Amino acid sequence: MKVSDLHQQRVFTAEAEETLDEAADRMRWHAIGALPVFDGHRLVGIITERDLTAAVADGVDSETTPVGNYMTPAPAVLGPDSELGEAARAMLELGVRHVPIVDHGRLLAVLSIRDLLAAETSATAEGDRG
Repeated sequence: MKVSDLHQQRVFTAEAEETLDEAADRMRWHAIGALPVFDGHRLVGIITERDLTAAVADGVDSETTPVGNYMTPAPAVLGPDSELGEAARAMLELGVRHVPIVDHGRLLAVLSIRDLLAAETSATAEGDRG
């Protein structure tokens, strides 16, 4: 199964200059664990729950600190034709739970570990019925 075969939800993003508070609020509102970060039209990073936790631990003011200060810069990306197994291996090797899916420079989705688990659970359930 390819990454593009998964039903993807709407993609939410952040801008590098917006505040951590704004990004955290968006993540909470949409119940997501990461936001790809853009500088204009260019993907420059990803901000995750882990990054926000680090900011809190550092005691920064989330109402004034820009996302760009805590994002993971230049995140690894996958293409839509990547196999789910390849995506899972890449996520394990990188120690990440979210990977942007990009096609010719255009952000299509964010693959999460939750997506991989759901796909595996669905495939296992279908196998049990077959």
